[in-house]
Amino acid sequence: MSKLAYKDIPLLLKQIPSCPLSLYYKGDSSLLKSKSVTIVGTRSITEYGEWVIRYLLESFLKDLNISVVSGLARGVDGYVHRVCLERNINTIAIVPGSMTSYIPKENKKLFKEIQRRGLVLAEFSKDTEFNRKMFVLRNRLLAGMSKVTVVIEAGLDSGSLITAGLALEYNRDVYVIPGDLRNKMSQGCNMLAKQGAEIITCLSDFEEIFGVQNGQTSMNVQGK
Repeated sequence: MSKLAYKDIPLLLKQIPSCPLSLYYKGDSSLLKSKSVTIVGTRSITEYGEWVIRYLLESFLKDLNISVVSGLARGVDGYVHRVCLERNINTIAIVPGSMTSYIPKENKKLFKEIQRRGLVLAEFSKDTEFNRKMFVLRNRLLAGMSKVTVVIEAGLDSGSLITAGLALEYNRDVYVIPGDLRNKMSQGCNMLAKQGAEIITCLSDFEEIFGVQNGQTSMNVQGK
């Protein structure tokens, strides 16, 4: 595990009100120099949520050297990381607490694979005792890392709504995937849409966030 000094923290993250003075990391820290998009969602991912992730995480992200940031939680976050690794798309995981304090059992192998092929970030040293407030502290880093946050699926009590709210507070763009009115895992996304979040209805909507139109890049990708 290595320590990232404040001077090496990405500029976007430095712009949030409570940017940490340092971060701990394992993996390829050069990914912090790439453009990024944060994708989060419910721990109770549905088959629809899995389909959406596989639908959106296309090769253009790899071609544009865009890193996909998520929180290594069970559900949407873990699935996002898995699809990125499967498709050789850069991925950055931000874990709550330290590198050793809270990794879901089912994601331990994934955690090691991201260290090897991507980047894992943590705010606290390995000796720091974990507490649940660290989930929200992690969420502010997820929101601060990228100009764009996408919420795939979220119930009304999902922590991903906290991430989305922080992203809006930081003057970042928030996008949601609309869902089935009958499904509790769609209620949070539908509420965000009602409150003014942008809606992704197809792959081209997602591509346009990064300046891709008709398979061609028409403008600069969202900057750091």
